[in-house]
Order: sequence, then C-alpha cells, then structure tokens
Amino acid sequence: MKRLPPQWEETAKTLFRLAGDSICIVDRQGCVILANDSMGALLGYAPLELQGRPLLSLLAQDCSASWEDVLHGMSGEKPYRSELILARKDGGHVSTFVTVASLQNSGDPSDCIVLMRDATPLRKREEDLLEARNFCGEIINIMSDNLLVIDPRDYRIIQANQPLVHRLGLENISSVLGKPCYEVILGRGRPCQADGLACIVQQAYQTNRPVGMEKGFPDARGQARLFQVIAHPVPSSSGAPHLIIRIERDITEKRRMEETLASRSRELQKTQQQLETLFEISRQMSAKSSIRELVHSLYEIMRRICPECTPLLFLLSPAGNHFLRLETCDASVSQPVVQMLRRMEEAGVVSDFIAYLNRPGSGHLFHSGSSPETPAFLNVLGETFDSWFGLPISTENRCTGLCFMGGSPSKSVSREDIRFLHALFEQVAGHLHKLVIHEAEINQLRSHVQERAAYGEIIGQSKAMQEVYELIGLVSGSDATVLITGENGTGKELVAQAIHSRSHRYKGPFVVANCSAYSPTLLESEIFGHEKGAFTGAIRQKKGRIERANGGTLFLDEIGDTAPATQILLLRFLQDHCFERVGGETTIAADVRILAATNRDLQAEVRAGRFRDDLYYRLNVISIHLPLLRERKEDIPLLAQHFLKKYNLKEGKKILKFSPDAMQVLMDHEWPGNVRQLENAISHAVVLAQEDVIRMSHLPRFLREGSHPVGSMSLEENERQLILRVLNDANWNKHEAARRLRISRSTLYSMIRRYGLGPESQAIN
Repeated sequence: MKRLPPQWEETAKTLFRLAGDSICIVDRQGCVILANDSMGALLGYAPLELQGRPLLSLLAQDCSASWEDVLHGMSGEKPYRSELILARKDGGHVSTFVTVASLQNSGDPSDCIVLMRDATPLRKREEDLLEARNFCGEIINIMSDNLLVIDPRDYRIIQANQPLVHRLGLENISSVLGKPCYEVILGRGRPCQADGLACIVQQAYQTNRPVGMEKGFPDARGQARLFQVIAHPVPSSSGAPHLIIRIERDITEKRRMEETLASRSRELQKTQQQLETLFEISRQMSAKSSIRELVHSLYEIMRRICPECTPLLFLLSPAGNHFLRLETCDASVSQPVVQMLRRMEEAGVVSDFIAYLNRPGSGHLFHSGSSPETPAFLNVLGETFDSWFGLPISTENRCTGLCFMGGSPSKSVSREDIRFLHALFEQVAGHLHKLVIHEAEINQLRSHVQERAAYGEIIGQSKAMQEVYELIGLVSGSDATVLITGENGTGKELVAQAIHSRSHRYKGPFVVANCSAYSPTLLESEIFGHEKGAFTGAIRQKKGRIERANGGTLFLDEIGDTAPATQILLLRFLQDHCFERVGGETTIAADVRILAATNRDLQAEVRAGRFRDDLYYRLNVISIHLPLLRERKEDIPLLAQHFLKKYNLKEGKKILKFSPDAMQVLMDHEWPGNVRQLENAISHAVVLAQEDVIRMSHLPRFLREGSHPVGSMSLEENERQLILRVLNDANWNKHEAARRLRISRSTLYSMIRRYGLGPESQAIN
C-alpha cells in the first residue's frame, strides 16, 4: 500500500485519535495493534491497555464469534458488519455495531480496521418505540369505539382495533389489514365515489378537516345499528394529510334513549296541558248558557286533542226517545250528525242505538274490535272508519248521549287522550243534560205562544196553512181516505207524506202512483199488478203498487186523470180492500190506506160524466184544500229562507239573506207555478249569487222583467208598496225616505199609520 505523505499521516492520526466512533487496528491474528480514545472510553480501558489483546477476548461470554468468522465474512472489498456484545473492564456489557474492513486493496487478509459504535441508545429508542406501539395498541383495543387507520390514496387499512373486528364478525385484526376499507366495511368491489356515493375518508383527505356523519351498519348478528362516523386527517411534515383515522361510535342506544326521553317529555307536557284544559273547562262551565256554545267548545277541544279524528256528538232528548239534530250549531257540527242519523234510520238501527244508551250500565267505553259481536248500530256508525271509539256521556242517573270519534289505525288515539276525553265528559255531562232540558222547555213554550211555521216539510204560518196543519193532525190518527186538492206546485204530496208519517202506519211503506203518467192499460197494471202472460210483454208476474204498499199508505196523485175502467177497479178496492191482478183470478186482500190528490175540480168532472160520482164520494171522505201561493204571500219570506238554507247546503254556499228589492220582487209576483216555481227561482238565485246576499240581478229573468206590476193592483196598493219599498231601501230611516219620496216627514208618518207599516211589513202583502 502506498504510504501517505508525512503531513497526511499526521492528519490521519489526529482523526483516528479524535474520532467519536471507537476505532482500532488489528493484525492478521485479530490482536489489537492500535486503539483510539473513544474505544478505550467505550470499554473502560486506556488505549494502551488494549494494544496486543485479541479483539475477540473483549467479547462477552455469551457472545460466540471467532476471528475466522470475521475474516470469512469479508469478501473482496465488502466489509464485515455485525452486532456484538463486548465486555467492559468493570464487568458490564455494551452492545455495539461492528464494522471490520481490510486495509489491503487486494482484499487479502492482512491488518484490518475495526469501527465500533455504541448500539445502546438505538436499542433503547427501539424498546421505547415498541413499548409505545404496544401501549397504543392496548389503548385502541380497549376503546369502545371502532377504529381504522386508512391510507387515503388507495383506501388500504393500515391499522384496526378489536371492537371493529368484532363488529364485522371477524376473529383477528390481521384479517382486515391491507384490504380496502370499502371492501371490508361495505362489501363493495370499488370505492364509493365511483358510484357517486359520499365517502367521508375522501372528504377528510380533500378538505384536510374532520368530517362526520351518521350511518347505519349491521352488527355481527345482522341487526341494524346506528353509528356516528368521524374521519380525522393525520398531517405529514408538509402539512398535507397522509393518513385518515376513521372512528365509529355506536349511538343506537343513545338515540333510543333520546327518543324515549323526548316521548316521555311530550307525554308529560300533554298531561299537563290536559289537566290545565280540564281545570279551564270546569271554570268556564257556568258561562255556557246554550247547547250551541257548549257543543262548539267541546268540538274545539276534541279537534285540538285528536286533530286526525272525526268527532260526532249524539245527544238524547230529555225523554230519551230521539236524538237532537243540533240545528242551532254550525253546519260543520250538525251536518255530519244528521247524515249519520239518516243512514242509521235507513238501516233501521236508530231505535237500537237509543235503547242501548238508555240501558243501565251503558256508560263504559267501547271501541272497534272490543267485542266480536258488535251491535248493528255500531257497525253503521263505524263502517266509514278504520278505527273508532265511543264514550257515553252519563250522569249518575242516566245517559245523556254519546261522543263518537272515528279515525284510522295509522293515526290512532293514545290512551291518555281517551282518558282525558272520558274525564272531560264526566265534567260536562250534568251541565249538558241541564241545557238539553232547559232548551227543550224553551222550545215547548215557544210552540205554545207562536203559530206553527212548518209541518214536516210543509212551510207556512199563514192562517190558511194553519187550517191545513190542523186537518193533517186530525186525519193522521185514522185510516179514512183523504182527498187533497190544489193547483200544481202547492205541495199535495208533502201533505200526503205528513199524514202518513204521523199515522200509526208510519213504519209501513209510503208508495206513490202518478195516475197521469201512464196509459189506462199500464195504469191498471201499475196499481194492481199483473200475472205472467196477461198481455203482450208481460213476461213475468209483477206486484202492483197496492201490494207494495201493504201495511202502509198508497198515494194516488192526479186521481182525476184515471180512465173509467180503472175507476171501477179502484172503487171496488175502496169498498172491500180486495183486488185481482190483471190477468189473474185470485182475489188478494191488502191493508192499505188510500190518499188521493188532484189539481182538477172533481165535482165539475162528475157533472161532465168524466169521473164516477160513487168513486168521488168514496175518495172525498175528508178533503184538504191547499191554498195558492198568491193567496198566502205572507209565507213567501219564510219559504224563501227555507229554500235558501236548503240550496246553501246543496251548493256549499253561505248566503245569509235577500236584499230588500229582491224580497219585494218575490212578494209582488203572482207565482202561477206556486211553491215549486218559487223554489226553482231561489235555486237559480243561489247558483248565481257570489256574495252573502241575493240581489235582484240574481233572480230569474221573468221576475226581473215583471218586477213592476201595476195593472193588477189598485192605486192604494201601489202607494203602499212604493212607500214600503223606499222605507226598506233607506233601512227605515224616515228622514231619508221622506227626502226620496219628496214629501214631508209628517206626511210620511201619516201614511205609515194609515197602511200599518213597520219593519216586519216586508213579510205582509
């Protein structure tokens, strides 16, 4: 080997002596030729004490190595490297990293240089790191949250904890390491964002901010659980995220607890509200002085507590023999009750309903599905609802009525709501019963002091109509034949219905036969029936109107239009109540009451030979004549209001009244079509009216064009009508009326006294 210049040799010696690493030179036999200060300090020897000593003698006893091993470990220019444990002079041991290299360029064994570095600090750091790693592993495994460490570039799982593995139903952590998170967690074959799905790992990576969301996953048993998932970015030295920590926290029980607490809180608030409402109701009971006020208050409470249900309130009369129609209440309250009662009447179960409520012990709650054998009236009540319940309104002595609530299973009423309603009606039952009795007494008193304004569907309070009502009441109790006369449109069929409904036959059928609607042959068949083959087209036996009316009433309308042959058959039936079908030979008896009506003068028909006198006298046992509408004009306002109410309901409108000029036109018209023509006119006006008042423009053209008749009235009547019309237009402001009439107030007062006018005079012609 070429020697270095002297100045470089001195430099090399200085470097050798001052080097921080331990350096020595050994000969071919492995003995130390020269050692620097650092090696002496490492082993606790002076450098001179190391010279001549075999290097391997410095090894610890449990370290087996030979110099031959070291020499064989070198090949060519490649040095030998190993970690050896050396023995210190004080008996201690030190772990070192050893590098041995030949000093010959040829690589032949010769003197070698040995470099040693203390491995203790490095091993200490490794032990510390291993302990820290094991500590972190213990921490993440004892966490109750599920944890993943993910490489956001390829979504590979770098670390996971045991709770996550258990949640996935796996046995060990190694089964998920190195796999994509979307495959392990979701069972997908590619990343979520490839299908347009949200991925919080990607979001956290892109935004370098924590991202959270709530998501449902199945547990190891396949049961759905709700988790709060948070992805935390872990920044590198550059600040950019290089790892994502994904944590799942099971919040299923927490959410259930929150929902339970919220539900309990709502129940407590509802209970408090109900108690406050009950207190308020009991405080306000004394202020309710009518059924209308109390019922509206009850409906408001029921709709507030059960907004999805339909309430129906059935109240019994004081005698307990029929239901109140709640006519004084708003249509939204009364109309559903009336419609339900009508359906129950058609089904024939109203009497059963009343009997049930009057039965002792009827004050308990009943509901849909409460009994396999539901009474027929409850089937009718509940047929339009999927679920329902009923609360009898009872005092200590008797049942006042029933609160019925109908709804659907998806919007069922809670037990707390039902208990509240039960307590509510216990509070009001006594007061409600007193109001029912009180208003019944008031209505009874009114009926004694006021003339009857209506009789069933017949409307009118004129003297002529009072006579009709009286006759109806007298003939209803017997089976006598009644002849009803009057022009078309006066209401003859309504009178017949009123007689039937008030007779002992009211449960039987009411059958109508219009004698002018059929030819003589067909009329015979229609009234008496026919046998099969009795005439061409008689392909089967047919019962006539008489048979169908058995046990009830047969109303023969337009009796004056019957043919002589039919008159003979009717006469025989009126004599012995027996008849034979057309084409038949069997005599049939029938228990039928006959009511007849005509718009003709039957006496004139008898004189002309067109109507049999014996039949006339059989029919005319009792006669009821209906006055023309123009003969009872004082009934026009009452009839107009009745038809206004009727067609308001039909058209869904809320028209309140007639303007003065419109009412005056109705009063002035002669009404050749009688009540039927008036009804058609009101129907026409209701359809056209868009406000809450019917005005002149809404009336039919024949009324508007003929609204100033003068030829048929006297001068005195024209003057009276003029003064009345102006007073109505001026709202009975006499100063304004006098100004419009261009007369003095004293003259106006004199005319008012002369004609007996007053604000109510618009109802008097």
